[in-house]
Amino acid sequence: MIRRWLEPGIKRLFGVLDSCGVLDYAQPWLSGMGLVLMFHRVVTPGSRVFDPSLAVDSDSLDRILGYIRHREWEIINADQLHDRLVEGSPGRPFVCITFDDGYADNLSIALPVFRRHQAPFCVNVTVGYIDRTTPAWWNALEDLILQRNEMEFCGSGHVERINLATWEGKLAAYYRFRAILHEDVDAGRPPLGNTWTLNGVDPQALSDRFFMTWAELQEFARDPLVRIGAHTLTHPSLKQLSENAAGDEIERSRAILKERLGIAVDHFAYPFGQSNNCGAREFRLVSELKFKTAVTTRWCNIFPAHRDHLSSLPRKLVWYNDDSDSALRARLYGEDLAWKPWRRVVLD
Repeated sequence: MIRRWLEPGIKRLFGVLDSCGVLDYAQPWLSGMGLVLMFHRVVTPGSRVFDPSLAVDSDSLDRILGYIRHREWEIINADQLHDRLVEGSPGRPFVCITFDDGYADNLSIALPVFRRHQAPFCVNVTVGYIDRTTPAWWNALEDLILQRNEMEFCGSGHVERINLATWEGKLAAYYRFRAILHEDVDAGRPPLGNTWTLNGVDPQALSDRFFMTWAELQEFARDPLVRIGAHTLTHPSLKQLSENAAGDEIERSRAILKERLGIAVDHFAYPFGQSNNCGAREFRLVSELKFKTAVTTRWCNIFPAHRDHLSSLPRKLVWYNDDSDSALRARLYGEDLAWKPWRRVVLD
């Protein structure tokens, strides 16, 4: 609540500092060496999006890359991120761009935008999504709600009919059931229980169309701008698994990607990368497997101190239509320090 109240004023202050030429002088303290940005899907402009944290449109992506170039920050790949931290070379402030999961639009829509800017990026792939053996529950839920004007849900012993006739009704249903999905995943329960059976749908079939095939991923991985990272086999909450199962999710996903794509897979992204989903045990497992870097979803810029925490690097998310100068400036220059200066460096 406090952050929501303070954020507009902080962005205005950053704008004033920028117009006075002060912001770039303060950059090393505010934003450190740079940051890692996190994306998922890239959609066409004007698309209706349920969850603004999971999509950006192609025009916004183009603007974001252009803004980074305009500020004269470097756009580096995940290998360069590792080298910068290990070598301690300051250089210009940087942005490392990552995508999670392996969406088909990363190839068809995002890649042409990155080629236009000659900007590298890393896509962290969930093997089960490409294999078509693991439903992407959030995408399946989105498709289920979009396709019909009514759905059934059994949450407290009786079947409830949910009205989906309007966009507002669909949006309300999505956020309601997304929260239940998160609770189920965190608890290791079948996501949304028998909702899929009640509505006569196959969640695997609903989610398949969102992701690349192996042939498309092989084509994608050949592009010199692209790095491929691992993102587990089935996108679980790793903390809920036994150590052996968690290690298997991480190690086998890398092995399959290396075998199918014929490339080195040196980077990793934790599914659900908050503290309740991954922590010291998972960071140790990734470190023991000799990944060069691993990224969480903890919100922070990259500082020299992260050299000793390569298995738990923070990232910042970009929301749908959140590409104004003030929003992008805030991401780059670490506006979050204004209300959490004691959290200047998130290390775990």
